Amino acid sequence: MILIFWFVFLVLPIHLLASDSLSMAADQQILLNTYVEKSQVPLNGNVILHIEVSWPGKLNRYQIKPVSQPILTNLLLEGSGSENRLLTLDDGSLRAVKAITYRFRPLEMGMAYIDGIVIRYSDRDAGDEENLSSQRIMIEILEPLAENKSNRFQAVIYIVLFIIFFGITTYFILKYFRKKKQVRQNGNSEISLAESYLNKLTQEVDPRGTNLQEMIIRLSRIFRDYLDQDLNIPAKELSTEEIFSSLKNIELEDVDIENLAAVFKKLDLIKFSGRAVDPAEFTYIYGAIENFLIKRKQQYDSEKASVKEE
Repeated sequence: MILIFWFVFLVLPIHLLASDSLSMAADQQILLNTYVEKSQVPLNGNVILHIEVSWPGKLNRYQIKPVSQPILTNLLLEGSGSENRLLTLDDGSLRAVKAITYRFRPLEMGMAYIDGIVIRYSDRDAGDEENLSSQRIMIEILEPLAENKSNRFQAVIYIVLFIIFFGITTYFILKYFRKKKQVRQNGNSEISLAESYLNKLTQEVDPRGTNLQEMIIRLSRIFRDYLDQDLNIPAKELSTEEIFSSLKNIELEDVDIENLAAVFKKLDLIKFSGRAVDPAEFTYIYGAIENFLIKRKQQYDSEKASVKEE
């Protein structure tokens, strides 16, 4: 009598509660199991519904008809997916599983419902068509969870660091290939020192740069080095007047000598006054040096072409 009492009051209610998500066909061969991952979901979370139809034997034993979207209350369908699985049980028998997953988004706080789902299937062996149906599922939609601002901030930092890393890597890769191309071109054809320093001027000095003080120092260093290498004038060691005197002893046009003398006077004025570089003044100095190098390059190319013709 005691055993019957426990069965009626404990075991039977548990069985009835489980039947809300489990349905079995009359022949007890095919089972339908529907359940949600969580019965309480925050408003900014997702409700995940699983539908599993399983039967003993191979996958092709039953043909499952297309499943209609379940009728929803306070939920919105966001996505779905399905898969077929063949499981090997402990006793070595096979069990086929047809699994369907739905993802829903809650619309507002309160109760949400997924109405019973009907699965239509046909038995390929017997030729019969049957239905399986599930019970209505109830979900409680709670207050939204607070977003973790620190995690969002860290994600932004990682994205910024990735962009910086990508930019630096791209810059050095392009610079490497540019130098490699230049070396290859220099190996294939002889170029003048004027052209070589003109390339260096283009690569190392940006006339549109914001730090004109740094640019004017680079510009002066490159041009003084050129005068030393091409015209044998140790411009790094000489004063402006000495450089001017040395230029007069070289076969240069008077206009070139006057322009270069004006350039070095402006460079001295900027160096010793300590004032900021005026953009217009920088443009004049850069243009004068660039034009002189271009003119020297053209002279070299012209002389080289004349030698080839002879």
